[in-house]
Amino acid sequence: MAVFTVHLPPQRRAAPEKIWFLQDGFSKWAFLLGPIWLLWKRAWLAALGWTLLLAAIAGFGALFKLPSYAMSFAGLAAALVLGFEGERLLAWTLQRRGYVEEDVVIADTEEEAEEVYFGRLRASSPESLPSESLA
Repeated sequence: MAVFTVHLPPQRRAAPEKIWFLQDGFSKWAFLLGPIWLLWKRAWLAALGWTLLLAAIAGFGALFKLPSYAMSFAGLAAALVLGFEGERLLAWTLQRRGYVEEDVVIADTEEEAEEVYFGRLRASSPESLPSESLA
């Protein structure tokens, strides 16, 4: 089971397609692709910052003539950090855009998390009640 955070756009009655479900935990794509993954997720500022961090690591290594294994280790460490914290960077990006972290859902997949979240909404809204129970 995975934990998903649900992020709603500034306009609370926005289309369901505008709602983001972010899975907490390690992201293999963030680990493998780094800044490209951030660009794919439209986290422009985070991608720029991450690229600058990687450039600083490379510059630091070249300036101090660090061995290649040390630079490989630094690159791997940076990739691991992004793998574990990439979804939090996305949450930060969404927060900057006005999104609000509304709920936490436990599910196996993102599709199941969507079903659970929207099922909760239907269950809690009066519109979902049968008309005879309102009388």
